[in-house]
This record gives sequence, C-alpha cells and structure tokens, in this order.
Amino acid sequence: MLLGLEEASAGTATLLGKDIQSTLIHDRGVESVSSIQMVFQNPFDTLNPSMTVGRQIIRALEVFRVGTNEEDRGKRMLALLDLVKLPREFALRKPRQLSGGQKQRVGIARAFAGNAQVVVADEPVSALDVSVQAAVTDLLMELQRKNKTTMLFISHDLSIVRYISDRVMVMYLGHVVEMGSTDQVFSPPYHPYTEALLSAVPIADTSITRKHIVLDGDIPSAMNPPSGCPFQTRCQHKQQVADNRCEKELPTMKLMADNHELRCHLSDDFLGAMVPVIQLAN
Repeated sequence: MLLGLEEASAGTATLLGKDIQSTLIHDRGVESVSSIQMVFQNPFDTLNPSMTVGRQIIRALEVFRVGTNEEDRGKRMLALLDLVKLPREFALRKPRQLSGGQKQRVGIARAFAGNAQVVVADEPVSALDVSVQAAVTDLLMELQRKNKTTMLFISHDLSIVRYISDRVMVMYLGHVVEMGSTDQVFSPPYHPYTEALLSAVPIADTSITRKHIVLDGDIPSAMNPPSGCPFQTRCQHKQQVADNRCEKELPTMKLMADNHELRCHLSDDFLGAMVPVIQLAN
C-alpha cells in the first residue's frame, strides 16, 4: 500500500505528509514514486534478463527524471555502481552474468537511483547465500546512514532485525502484536508470539542459554482467522487469562513503557515477571 501496488481498505497511509492510501502507483506523480522505492526479496526475478545492468539503472534514472541528458545519467549510473560496491565494468553485463548477491546490489542501486526518502526492503537477503547476507545487510545500513533514508525492513530473521533496526513491529495474522524500540522488543516483557520467535533464533555461542518454546497447533488461515486474539490458538500462556477472554475478545494495545506496546490480555503482573529468553550462561 505504501508503494501503491494495493489500495488500503481501511486506515490511513501518509508519505511525507501526503495522504497516499487511495492513490495507486499509476496515478502517482514522479516525485511521489521516486520518494519511496523497494528492494525485493528475490533478486533473480527483479531484473530484466535482456538488458544490461547499466541500462536498467539508467532506465530508472529516466523514469525519475534524474539528469538532463544521457551523459549525465551515465555518470550517475556509474556513481551508483560505486555506491553499491560493484565494479564499473558490470554496467555492460547482463543479469545472468551476476551472482545473487551482485544482482541484489543492482536492485539496491536502482532503488536509490531517485534519491528515495523511504526504502521498503522485503526480506532482501533471505534468497542469498549466508556468506553474502552480512555484506548486503551492511551495505543497506551504510546507504541508510549516508543518505539519511528511512528504511522499512521486513524479515522473519530476528537476528538481522536486531542488528539493523531502531524500532521493531511484530505482526501475526495481519495484527500488530508488539511494537517498540529494538531494546524493548528484545527484552521482557514480551508478547507470547515475540517470546516464541526469540526462542527460535539459532545461536552457536555455547556461553548463551535460551528458553526453548514449542508452539502447539497449526497456523490459522488469514482468510478465516480465529475469534478473539489472533494468537490464541497457539499461545503458551492463554490459560493464565480467566474466562476464556483470549478466545472471545481481541486485546487492545497495552502500553508497557514509553512507546512499548503489546496486544495481549495477560496481566501486568504476569508480563512483569517474564524472564529473558536469551541470556548469558552463569
């Protein structure tokens, strides 16, 4: 919806103070389109196989009306290759001649071609080999800092989320269940779903211990969600809530601390008694 690929059915979405939830991408102006760009999950499907890398970046510059002529855009294209740490000779290569990590760097260069102020990064490293994930993640962080770009980073990998994010929103079946700063979300009190996610983070360091939480039940259908709390069919703590409220009522967002919110029926005393999922061994 931020990108204009879908229209919002409810709520609001604003970009740089402008209402955009009902304006699809083909109805948006150049400034609006160039202001928010996306780095897609699969770099193998997002580049045109018949065009050179350089031409694809120049095409983005043409769409965003960057540069006054072909020479200006050619110089800007080479500067973008420098920015994402690709050799300039890659401008003449076709996507099939690049590795997955190199293709994703081209996608990042294209996203930043129009000086985007917001970049949506949708699982940008999940399709890459582990050996190149860290390099691409570091590149995104470097570009974000250098360009002062707001980045919406979408991922199921909480270790990367903790490394890259200032604020974290945890969602389940389309509902926001926890939101706060990175330190707040990765420390108790947790939403039960966040607690389970943290217990699933792979850790090789033997000096670190963690709670082991196994969720029972199947993931409900988003098309036919359960009544009450969206997580109630798998929650490991719902027996702590009286009168089956979890099955009957959708919890409201509960303020736990400054800008830290949970959507949960658990009492403040129970949440306050939670212990860290991950901690250094004694």
